Amino acid sequence: MAHLVVLLMLTTVSATGVIYSTHKSRYLLNELRQLERQRNNLQVEWGQLLLEQSSLVAQGRIENLAIAELGMKIPTVENVVVVTGD
Repeated sequence: MAHLVVLLMLTTVSATGVIYSTHKSRYLLNELRQLERQRNNLQVEWGQLLLEQSSLVAQGRIENLAIAELGMKIPTVENVVVVTGD
């Protein structure tokens, strides 16, 4: 009879361990998926920032080439004319 009680207790402890490990595994898998989604979003944002940086650098490069090679100057405020569509 004592052996039966011991076996029943061991079975219960084993079953509890399986339940706990399954729960922990699912929890960690869910956390992994959330982190992967966050990583993907950050990669998209990084790509957009690189494109924006490239665009801004290109504009500065064009301005520098216009000044250096063509002798162009940035106009003063007095020389700027604003044209309206009216």
